Amino acid sequence: MDFFSLRADLKGLHSEQQLLDYIGNPENALHNVVAREDLRHSMDGSVMNLTISGPGSGDTKLQQSIKEGLARGISRYIVEVLEESIALKIAWTQYSFATSEEGKAAEQSCRKLLAGPDEGDQAARQRRMDEIYQVLKEYLRENSYLDLDGFIAFRLPDYKDKLRETVDIAMEEYLLDQQYEEFIHLLQYFVHFQEPLTPLIHLMHKEDHEFSMLNEHFTTISTPPCGGVVAKIADQEMEMEDMVVSTLISLSPNRIIIHTLHPESQIISTIRRIFGDRAEICLHCPQCQMFHQESRRADQGT
Repeated sequence: MDFFSLRADLKGLHSEQQLLDYIGNPENALHNVVAREDLRHSMDGSVMNLTISGPGSGDTKLQQSIKEGLARGISRYIVEVLEESIALKIAWTQYSFATSEEGKAAEQSCRKLLAGPDEGDQAARQRRMDEIYQVLKEYLRENSYLDLDGFIAFRLPDYKDKLRETVDIAMEEYLLDQQYEEFIHLLQYFVHFQEPLTPLIHLMHKEDHEFSMLNEHFTTISTPPCGGVVAKIADQEMEMEDMVVSTLISLSPNRIIIHTLHPESQIISTIRRIFGDRAEICLHCPQCQMFHQESRRADQGT
């Protein structure tokens, strides 16, 4: 008598071995009690049919432990292998992309959020996995046959709702990134045709968005007390939220030397992208050392 049967369409996936590895994970009780001949599988095109016979015959507690192990392995398989394709299908169904390149960029945003390295991303992923495990564990208590595709389609509505929310967040981030890129390109165009008004600015970077601006004689530059510069480009008004970038555009320097200990920071990258060859990085000149020493003393109150 068969103990457990599974049907799964593996279309587009690497191989049936991948699913078998999740089901027979060493952490799974199945790994230790099922003889190789008791686990059989066959392929009908892209469809896998898997059967497990005989483990723990008469031992209800052991059988339940095995089913819980199956639920854990299959829930991991859904999240780690299938989830991306499920989410991308949702994205392409709910959103319209002008070009295939735009669609691929949006897909990358989804992938980053689904399995990103950040602690919050990983915690959310684990919660989704745990939710599937609970639903699947309850299902297998009463059933010995699992149609994996049908189970995902009809028994995981809460999980799919969470995926839709994740896709929506990813799309919002993607659109913000697109707007940022368009804005950067507009400012690059503006700066390219802008007449230089200031020969040289030394931009002394302390941390985050905290800067001091000095002229070629290392004297502090008086900056206009404005909340942001409006760059009028092609009859469009783009309000600059960052004071430093706004002020630099107002001063229109011919050359910018950025003295910083954090050349990889986002604001430094933005300035360099906007001003191109006009901007250069300095890491260790005497003025750098003096400025950073004074900043450290000020932070320490000495």
